[in-house]
Amino acid sequence: MHISLHFGVITACLVLLCFVLRLVLKDSLQLKYSLLWIVLALVLLVCGLFPQPLYFISSLFGFQTPANFVFVLGFLFLICIVLSMACLSSKQSSAIANLTQRIALLEKELESKNRE
Repeated sequence: MHISLHFGVITACLVLLCFVLRLVLKDSLQLKYSLLWIVLALVLLVCGLFPQPLYFISSLFGFQTPANFVFVLGFLFLICIVLSMACLSSKQSSAIANLTQRIALLEKELESKNRE
């Protein structure tokens, strides 16, 4: 791997890490959701600093180049993120429907007490 590519990967990982930490500090991203991104940035940073294990692992799984291995891992990572966000969205949708029904019942009860 060329030295400029090493530098680019390391710089991108550090920028990602700083961006995620900044979002956590500004309370724009909860810590439990940021841990996945922090781990990803750290793993990519290690792969950028020490690429030889990446070459070994990619050849072990039968990939022609380590780049193909990284793309497949990235794709699987994104699928995991989308699945976790879909589960979270589904849970929040159910909670919103439940809260809406409770508010409607409370409003109806309040309206009936006001009539009396």
